[in-house]
Amino acid sequence: MRLHKYKNDPEKLLSQGRQIISESRDHRFIYRVSMVLLMLAGLSPKELSNYSGDSERTLQTWIKRVDEKGWDSLIGVKQKGRPGKLTKEQIRELGALSRARREETGARAWDGPALSVYIREKYGIDYSVRACQLLLRRMGLQSADPETEAGAESQRGSQEGTSNRIE
Repeated sequence: MRLHKYKNDPEKLLSQGRQIISESRDHRFIYRVSMVLLMLAGLSPKELSNYSGDSERTLQTWIKRVDEKGWDSLIGVKQKGRPGKLTKEQIRELGALSRARREETGARAWDGPALSVYIREKYGIDYSVRACQLLLRRMGLQSADPETEAGAESQRGSQEGTSNRIE
């Protein structure tokens, strides 16, 4: 029993959906296409929701979207997320300054806490230590593990008799 009155031929939609699954690498999209294919094959949204964990309303929305707007309407839109506190220009400025200091001294210019203080003083923006560590990593100025890098620096500093940390 089909609850949805189709504007397009369900058999044609079924054929298109199978082709999409064989060609796509987007897992969410493939999942949604699979759910719609199951409904096109005769499963009701209510029955399918019991197995999939998706709400009946969500499944009904997916099939309606495919029928009215085509299969591409199931492709997820990438969410942008919260905007950053620093502008792109400020981030470029920090990266250039850090690279210049590294070339002059041979050591990294900042660690997370030092960069947090610098950003607060220079731009008046509160940036957590962890956010600063991630920013340094994104700019390619810090290893993936701050503790490993700190341990290596202290070992180098004890071997040379001085610390390489520059603030």
